[in-house]
Amino acid sequence: MNFDELLEYLDLENAADFQYFEAMADLVECEEYIEPEAVYMLFAGADKEVVSQITEDYFEDILDGLPEDAGEIYSLLHQIKMSLMGMIINAEDEDDLRKFADEVYSFMNWYSIESEVELTPESGNGSRLHQNLRDAITTARIEKLGGDRYRYDFENALGYELDGYTMSFAEMIAAEEYENRENSMVPDSDERIQ
Repeated sequence: MNFDELLEYLDLENAADFQYFEAMADLVECEEYIEPEAVYMLFAGADKEVVSQITEDYFEDILDGLPEDAGEIYSLLHQIKMSLMGMIINAEDEDDLRKFADEVYSFMNWYSIESEVELTPESGNGSRLHQNLRDAITTARIEKLGGDRYRYDFENALGYELDGYTMSFAEMIAAEEYENRENSMVPDSDERIQ
């Protein structure tokens, strides 16, 4: 889909309206082909700080959905989150923004198409399933709600490389500080009840 079709798919009037978690989820989890230029144009017209925040929110939701014993994939997804946040926060020109859009595009393809997770029923009954990472996380969420229980093998999903961008130590600290600052602005549950 081209840029206009992408806006329609995301139910947005223009790129400046790209400011909600749901839009990020719909973008990343889209099963239709999206032109790379359409992804770039979306981010070019959006607010950088808002994109950073919804990127963080989206990745936190993914991380929360992982099964308990998903250490390596958890670490990889956290690294991707921090890199993407660092890229958008520090984007100063069109080249930086294009690198961010390209990295998001690569992540979308890996997360929803190329990655493979093997699920083995804990009951021993039934055959193994092979799902992309997006679908495996959905299965893990259903499991937490009382669905069938599986053992998850993420070994074949660990091949994602962040070769488009390497964060400097200063950028990593800036991204961590941004994340901590945003988290400190959210009142704890006791304060919200009052």
